[in-house]
Amino acid sequence: MKSRLFQNLIAALILLVAAGACFFPLLSHPSDVLVGIQNQGYNDTTSAFIAFKNYQKICWEQFQQFPYWNPYSLLGMPWLGTPQSSLFYPGNWLFFFTNAVNAISWSLVLHHWWAGLGAFVLGRKYRLSFFSALLSGIVFLAAPYFVAKTGEGHFTSVTQIAWFPWILYGYELLREGSRKAVPFLAILISLSFFCGHVQELYYLLLFLSISLAIECLVDRYRQKRQTSASPEHQQEVAAESSLRMSTPGARFKNWILVSLFVAGLVAIDLIPVFIYTKQAVRSSGIDMAALYKGSLNGYSLLQLIDPFVWGHPDQYQGPGLYYWESICSFGCLPLLLALLGTCVFCQDRNVIRLTLIGVAALLLAFGPHLPFYTLCYKLIPGFSMFRIPARLLWLCSLAISMLAGFGCETLIQLSENQRKKTWRLITGLCLAVSLLVIGYQIVQSRGEVTFRMGTDQVFRLQLFWLFAAILAGLMALLLASFSRKTAIAGTLLLSLICIGELSIHSNQILSTVPQSTFRGETRLISFLKENLGEHRVLVNQKLLSDREAWQHQIMKIQGYEPVPLVRLGLLAAAAFPQPDAAAMMAGFKSPDLTTAQKPLLDLMSIKYVILQTDQKPEIEGWKIIEQGTIPEEFALRNKQSQQLPYLILENLNPLPRAYITGNAKTFNANQPSQKIVAAISNVEPRNQVLLQQDVLPRGKRQPYTAASITEATPNQLTIEASLSAPGYLVLSDIYYPGWTARIGNQDLPVLPADCSLRAIPLPAGEHQLELSYLPPGFQLGRIISVTALLILLVQLLTAFRNPRGRQAAAPAPDP
Repeated sequence: MKSRLFQNLIAALILLVAAGACFFPLLSHPSDVLVGIQNQGYNDTTSAFIAFKNYQKICWEQFQQFPYWNPYSLLGMPWLGTPQSSLFYPGNWLFFFTNAVNAISWSLVLHHWWAGLGAFVLGRKYRLSFFSALLSGIVFLAAPYFVAKTGEGHFTSVTQIAWFPWILYGYELLREGSRKAVPFLAILISLSFFCGHVQELYYLLLFLSISLAIECLVDRYRQKRQTSASPEHQQEVAAESSLRMSTPGARFKNWILVSLFVAGLVAIDLIPVFIYTKQAVRSSGIDMAALYKGSLNGYSLLQLIDPFVWGHPDQYQGPGLYYWESICSFGCLPLLLALLGTCVFCQDRNVIRLTLIGVAALLLAFGPHLPFYTLCYKLIPGFSMFRIPARLLWLCSLAISMLAGFGCETLIQLSENQRKKTWRLITGLCLAVSLLVIGYQIVQSRGEVTFRMGTDQVFRLQLFWLFAAILAGLMALLLASFSRKTAIAGTLLLSLICIGELSIHSNQILSTVPQSTFRGETRLISFLKENLGEHRVLVNQKLLSDREAWQHQIMKIQGYEPVPLVRLGLLAAAAFPQPDAAAMMAGFKSPDLTTAQKPLLDLMSIKYVILQTDQKPEIEGWKIIEQGTIPEEFALRNKQSQQLPYLILENLNPLPRAYITGNAKTFNANQPSQKIVAAISNVEPRNQVLLQQDVLPRGKRQPYTAASITEATPNQLTIEASLSAPGYLVLSDIYYPGWTARIGNQDLPVLPADCSLRAIPLPAGEHQLELSYLPPGFQLGRIISVTALLILLVQLLTAFRNPRGRQAAAPAPDP
């Protein structure tokens, strides 16, 4: 290998080949959309993120507006500031100009490759040989948990995790005292934050902060002990410290600087997200009882041997919610190599740190099944905000990948060991015995163990890859006992076995959806474009997906938002008193019109309800318009698209999206949610509006009358209203701070109406009302972020102009 740059290029190409093997279904059909085999291809990519990313393009191309607000889903929702939008991540800027259907799958694969390259670079930073570091990159790129998440389309998580090896690389620079460490690490953490879904990043930064604190305390203690040592010993220790790492005080100070820079850089997104989170359904945290389903248990450990012991993703019957949330597998060979690396390099500080992080993450992935998680839940700020503890398996996968590189490095060390012949004899005997034992086991049980778990169903634990890992490990050790060249051949053998094991797993859980199967403009879309106007439609995701509705600017009530607003939840609970109201609002269940509160459906300006049924129910207040079938939104490759029945019902008396009413009834917004829901349920929209305070003067009020929306874009509305007396303009859009109202040069307050919607007090007269939206906290966050970026660029430029300088390094010994 000629140079480090040349090695990195070679590694990048090899990792590209490994990614191709891992994602062969997409490589075979490059224009398809990558999905998992579960649920007929419906995952977060096809159900959510294609729509999310395409919405950027819709706003930019059709309205020349930045996507601050989305009026087409639910009752409208803030877009900049929701964790899933990730508008400030540079990798997502591509979607302002490209159809997400074409690009999103390759974006996921590219982030896998980037994650693998980061693991390789980190391995080289840990002083691993080229081939050992390369094995770490391969293992992390194709880690089973990583790939399973991609199969379920967890786009924000996958893009964020791809930066974790690079963050650890920046952390190593900080430990060394490099002048580039602070700006470099701050940029890496900020990029990871901008990806969205900060749960995994929170865990990583928590572990690194604890690790830094412990290492600083240990080094400080060692420095104190040096004062009592001989002068010669002090000089040796000081020289070693100046070469390898900065002083504990400098590291701690630089970590604080990194934290401040990160807070400044991400303020443009962090402040709006913080404001949104305070008004969302998880603002008070996740209840401990709800965490059990998202946690591992003892039976999960069987997946360390066979990832499919509890079934494939489409037939999973094991611990946790779903296969892609709880697969406790890292590959048999990578796991054995990680154990070997931990034992052989047990005194290496990097190995100690990775081992402790991996073990801690694995224990926490068991959630409240273990007291360790319960303690962290109660004591550590922010820990209770996140669901599904099993997502800590991300960090386990990274730790195992890097430790596997250390295990591979054992071969290089063995080739240089003076007792090679002894090790050759030992490994040769172990290999011979293993061949006999494994051969006998295969003959007796065909390489599997069968068992039952309290049911009639038989589960099978496949041992093939465990046997292959043992034999490959012993064969590689035997090769390493001859010479360095044969040791390199052993590392290549291990890398090939890892690629084989992990890519076979990947290809068993991944599939694709041909673009040609995505349905175009259906009869439902044509009907709604002709008849809906400024009203809304109640329809599930199967009949009209978010992608289709937003593309055709159809406002629909049911829409996917993982963390909806509390105000929306209260209105939904009042309007739809059914047990699965939350899933229904997301579009995954059908509404029950027989129990729904019709006045509240009128209030939400619902003109049509489209049910997925071939029946013709008679429901008071609703008229049957049309019945028919449409194809499914898409179909998996080599699968046939099914026909879905639909029934269109028309509301005989819907309210317009904007109307005027004068009578106001006050209520206490701080009372328990059950009382608020009851108050909303009793609202008579045409006769009154529910307000926290009646701000209009006493006297004659405007009776109910419709208002007219003359112009509507995502971030702006123009409404014309005529009043003979003061009244409230009620808009059936969700209330959220950031909306401002103006008549001419006069600003008007925007009030919460009926707890969830918007009301603007108007005087008598003819008015043209302008409403506009700017995300709360965005202006302040933009100023902070731009300032932090300028300061950071200056520091980064200074660091590159003097790359050899070090900050606060230990004093050099006297000559």
